[in-house]
Amino acid sequence: MSFDIRPLQAQDVLAFRAAISANFGYDLDPEDEASAAHFDAVFASDRMYPAFDGDVIVGTGGDFRLEMTVPGGNQVVTSGLTVITVRPTHTRQGVLTAMMRQHFQQAMDRGEALGALWASEVPIYGRFGYGSSVDMKDVKLDARQAGRGGNEDGVTVRLVDSAEAERLLPGMFAKAQAKRPAMYTRGADWWTHRLFVDPEKHRGGASALRHAVAESNGEPVGYVTYRQKASWDLLSEGEIRIRELIPTTDAGYRALWHYVLNIDLFPIVKYWNTPADDPLTSLVHDGRAVETKVSDGLWTRLIDVPAALEQRKYSRDGKLTFGLSDSFCDWNEGTYRMTVSKGVGRCERVATESEVALDVSTLGALYMGGRDAHALARAGRIAGTQKAIDRLNEMFRGLPQPWCAEIF
Repeated sequence: MSFDIRPLQAQDVLAFRAAISANFGYDLDPEDEASAAHFDAVFASDRMYPAFDGDVIVGTGGDFRLEMTVPGGNQVVTSGLTVITVRPTHTRQGVLTAMMRQHFQQAMDRGEALGALWASEVPIYGRFGYGSSVDMKDVKLDARQAGRGGNEDGVTVRLVDSAEAERLLPGMFAKAQAKRPAMYTRGADWWTHRLFVDPEKHRGGASALRHAVAESNGEPVGYVTYRQKASWDLLSEGEIRIRELIPTTDAGYRALWHYVLNIDLFPIVKYWNTPADDPLTSLVHDGRAVETKVSDGLWTRLIDVPAALEQRKYSRDGKLTFGLSDSFCDWNEGTYRMTVSKGVGRCERVATESEVALDVSTLGALYMGGRDAHALARAGRIAGTQKAIDRLNEMFRGLPQPWCAEIF
């Protein structure tokens, strides 16, 4: 089979969007002006790379230019892979591999040393060098069993309308984002066309979005955005479906959860993406009543290894020599020495023997500071002496735990 990857042209945008929709299993409405406006606002055409068989789009791919917090607080330009699909007639024929090569080459040309994605299927992306670096918790609870809690002293919570939400929420998110590895910034178009768009077809039978803001001394200290799904079959078993709960203080966190747990007629609370270190089970009276499912969230990939490693901070000073394998981006293959002084790392190629050996997906898993090198070594993904693995772990681990608030 022959195919080629070409830049996305204006005349191909509708077909490109239709291919994404079809390959993800839904139908594109060509008359949906809001969907078209969303695409035009948040997808840059020069970052999209459709695969063509003749004049037919048989693969879709693209990326966002994200600014992502990494351990230490730096904001790193990150190539966020998205809309990767292949037409069912053309799978297992090299289309995805070709698009991934295009993606990494473009990232290198732009000087984007770090890549990230949310994996639709786990087995796919490890072979392209991505590592699962962030965990998330999907939680569900019945407030009547877990305990509803009370008010938080000094903090009030109030509902705000859409106009006030558009004014207040971005600033609170930005404050939280700057402190949490793996969160990325949101521009005005992102808020307008992704976060505040609320078509009925996306509500799953629930209400429009509600926005509640926590305030202390007149200043906002967090927000929660959610939907309500009523149920009256026997008793009131209504649901609160949290889309986002973003505190900027611990008191704001407690106040927002107390608010959510005390909404009459809606005792069932669901939040599909809480941070791995979220303390909800310690906040409620009965932590066992919180049903929790842990799964992978963000995956990261070092596209330019030395440049990416030098953009984050480290928890321990010292030196470490590591051997790295990277079969897909072979420019990264080799042995490197990491030298950390006052938390700042310098990474350079060396011709000496390595103390530890790992592949680029394992390095990606470690990058955001949330993985334990000892556990990865026990799984056979890191080789080396115990002392070297101890040093690796102490260098790379960090607080707080990484978390990515939103799929892209």
